[in-house]
Amino acid sequence: MRKLIYTATIAVSAFVLIQSCSKSNPGNNNGNGGNTGGGFDRKGMLTNMSTNVIIPAYTAYQTATTNLDAAVTAFTTAPDAAKLTAVQTAFKTAYLQWQSTSEFEFGPAGDANLSAGVDTYPTNVTQINSNISANTYNPDLLANLSAKGLPAMDYLLFGIGADNNAILTQYTTDATAGNRKTLLGKLSAELKANAAKILTAWNGTYKNTFLNATGTDVGSSAGQMVNELVFDYELLKNDEIGIPAGVQSMGTVFPEKVQAYYSKISLQLLLAHLQGVQDVYTGKDGLGFDDYVASTTAKYTDGTPLNDAIIKQFATAKAKLQTLTDPLSDNIKTNPTAVTAAYTELQKLTVMLKTDMPSALGILITFGDNDGD
Repeated sequence: MRKLIYTATIAVSAFVLIQSCSKSNPGNNNGNGGNTGGGFDRKGMLTNMSTNVIIPAYTAYQTATTNLDAAVTAFTTAPDAAKLTAVQTAFKTAYLQWQSTSEFEFGPAGDANLSAGVDTYPTNVTQINSNISANTYNPDLLANLSAKGLPAMDYLLFGIGADNNAILTQYTTDATAGNRKTLLGKLSAELKANAAKILTAWNGTYKNTFLNATGTDVGSSAGQMVNELVFDYELLKNDEIGIPAGVQSMGTVFPEKVQAYYSKISLQLLLAHLQGVQDVYTGKDGLGFDDYVASTTAKYTDGTPLNDAIIKQFATAKAKLQTLTDPLSDNIKTNPTAVTAAYTELQKLTVMLKTDMPSALGILITFGDNDGD
């Protein structure tokens, strides 16, 4: 689960039963043994999700982290301007791919608390620099939770100098250049190892476990996917735009708290994340939650089929985000009205995904938050 340190505590174990708002219950079997609900082939959906959405996402992320680690190794072995540019490019590729992978924080990723280690932001610059000065790094130390992963690398590759010439100096002639290279290598290797671990688990026994949990109860695959999809989307809406823009922080703006603040690709990441959420909802070209919702008689408040309303709102939210530009932190300061308008469209989609969809499918949302939905 993608986490900001100051919002991670919103996830709790209390059960929140989402009541139907004139939505029809599709008659789902709430046990793990049921294959269909209301005539819908849940196992077929899970097969498509695992084969064409989840495993490909983890495979692409594992490849991206492997390439990033190779670029880091080449750079730290013999730093120069070309290798710095190469590692920065590899970093951006890995971060963008992560945005299509963070939605699956259940099973192996949930057990490993993968997202917390990959993408806890804003990163703790003081702790990073302390680790460099002491030439120590303990990945299990709680203080390092916000001083590791992609956000820490964002700072180390883009934020330690005014331009690439200044950044390169920090890895060549600076007094702590050796320590800085060592830390960068450890962070990269950690990302690579964890990505490989999760992919191995999915390609091993977990895929069958996932396919066989065909009910809609809390422990079912559909139940876990819906809960993680909603939780991940809440973090997209709140942490990637709402808190930095002041909408989720009592009117106080925090432009520096955007994702990837130093590399200035926050909007690219936000759009990639929204697309990743939509891919989970639609199952890409195969059976997805869109088909599941469409198999019910669920309607939106205006009387249109719920699935049609959700698909339309994805497009509306995306269009609003596309009116913004990177760096998003600058847009927050200079174009706050447009940023707030984009947030508003994302908020509309929250209600559909968090309340209407689970109600239509008879799936329980098992976490609570404080955003007033």
